[in-house]
Order: sequence, then structure tokens, then C-alpha cells
Amino acid sequence: MSTYRDCNDDNCKMTRLKICYFMRYWIVTFPAEFNLDLGLIQITEEFREVAAQLGSEEHFKLIDISAIPSYDWMRKLTQRKKQAKKGKASLLFDHLEPVELAEHLTFLEFKSIRRISFTDYQSYVIHGCLVENPTLERSIALFNGISQWVQLMVLSKLTPQTRAEVITKYIHVAQKLLHLQNFNTLMAVVGGLSHSSICRLKETHAYLAPEVLKIWNEMTELVSSNNNYSNYRKAFNQCCGFKIPILGVHLKDLIAVHVVFPDWVSDSSMVNLVKMHQLYMTFNELVSLQSVVSQVEPNMDLIYLLTLSLDLYYTEDEIYELSLLREPRNPKSQ
Repeated sequence: MSTYRDCNDDNCKMTRLKICYFMRYWIVTFPAEFNLDLGLIQITEEFREVAAQLGSEEHFKLIDISAIPSYDWMRKLTQRKKQAKKGKASLLFDHLEPVELAEHLTFLEFKSIRRISFTDYQSYVIHGCLVENPTLERSIALFNGISQWVQLMVLSKLTPQTRAEVITKYIHVAQKLLHLQNFNTLMAVVGGLSHSSICRLKETHAYLAPEVLKIWNEMTELVSSNNNYSNYRKAFNQCCGFKIPILGVHLKDLIAVHVVFPDWVSDSSMVNLVKMHQLYMTFNELVSLQSVVSQVEPNMDLIYLLTLSLDLYYTEDEIYELSLLREPRNPKSQ
């Protein structure tokens, strides 16, 4: 704003116009921030007053934020009662087809991740943690809840054959999630099935069909961390339309750029444009979800049941103990 107000060179008029077009681009690209960030709203209004005082009606109109739609829904997190740990993993999902589960998990994921604002991401990058960041914390908790829930669904079955059937089902759920271009929940499901409590079930895995194992290998390779998630990045960049990124991968990208690149060019008062561009590319990918329309029409009764099941809490040790109960380390000695 000071650059705009104090400009007095020969190209002053053009410089001021460029600044206003930059502001307009910012408003159009990230409208939610101009609805949610009170500090940014105040600065923008002060900017408009300066433009009005300098007599430029065109500039005044370019930085108008009065027509931005309300993003009030992003401020309001639904309040959940904390579930006591323990409780039975719901078996009410046995009759559902993989595509139904994938669609409803995608609805929950989309609902959670689209609430995360630019300010939430910015806070995480600056502080490196989830302090006073309930929206982002809720999204990460959902990811972990899905991963744990998948493990419990497998371990709820008493025989190796029935456990293999559940693993097969969730491998197909992962496949459907890929078709829906929901990479975040896909990562959570693959993480659950790759957990040590499931991987150690040799009797169970012996019942998996070769074609199922082939799909499983494709899914694990897709979200593998090899070469900085190169397979995932390639697949994600090739997707068009509705898509949900792997949140953890992009959060690491933001922190890496913030740490590696300085804010200012050395020995200069110029902003580091390389860093700004790198941050913009990632921020834009994440924040653009706020304006996307959901592709799923959910059954809200099923959403409610899923939410209850995903909120169940078990420790890592408890899940592993359940795994040992299903398939002891040394069956002959039991």
C-alpha cells in the first residue's frame, strides 16, 4: 500500500495500475482469505480509501471485495463428542460395495479438507506444528482415523479367509478412490493395509488372489515415497477436474520451500520471487479445493455411521495385540 501511495516516478500511473491488478488477481484467486482474514480485510479497505483519495475510480473498483461470497461455513467446525477409546468396530459396512465406501469416504475427506484456509496452511508452515490450527488438525485426524479403521475392519474377522476377504475389499476401495482422484484417502487406506499389524498376518495373506495382489502392488507403488513421491506427483498432475491431493506430501513441500529459500534476495530489499512462485504453486493446488463442487451425493445415514466408526480410538499397542490374538507369533506353542 505504501508503494502505491508514495509512488512519484515517471511511470507512477502505470505502477499503481499494476499494483491494483495484482490485488485483483489475489482477490479472485483466493477469495476466501478476503472473507475470513480480518486483518487482510482491514488493509484492503484502507487501500481502497487511499485509491479514492488519489482520485482513481478505476483503481477503487479493482480492489473491491464487497461482492465476495460468504465463506462463513469455513469458520464453523462441527463439534464432536470425544469417543472413549474401545468400542466395537462397526460391521455394518460388510454389505456395501467398494464404490459406495469410496464415494462416502471421499465426501468426508472433501468436506474436511476444503475447510482448510490459506491462513491455516500459512500458520502450519511458519510454526511447523498444529498449534491453534483445529481445521488442519481435524483433517489429519480423519486421515489417521481412516487408516486405523481399515486395520480394525480386517482384525474384526476371526478366520484368515474372512480377513483376506476384507483386505480384498479395501484394496478395491483403494482402486475406486483412485478413479475418484481422491489421493489423500487412498494413501490412508494403503497405509492401514500396510501397517505392521496387518502385514504380519501370513495366514491371511495366503488367501489373497494373484489379481488382487497385482492391484495392491500398483496402489502401493503409486503412493510410494520413492524419488520424493514421483509416481504420485506424475499421476496427480495428469488428473483434471475434481481431485484431492495427499495433504502430507504438499505440507512437506511447503515447509521445505520455506526453510530452503530466504524471503529476500541476499543483500537486497527485493522479495525472493523464486520462493514466492514455489509457494504459490503449492498453495494454489490446496486452496483451490474450496471452490470445487463435490462430485458425490451421499447417504447421510451412512455418513453418520462412518463418522462414528472413524472416531473410535485405539492405541498402536492395542491394535498390535489384537493382531497377535488373531495370528500368534508361534501358533504351535499356543
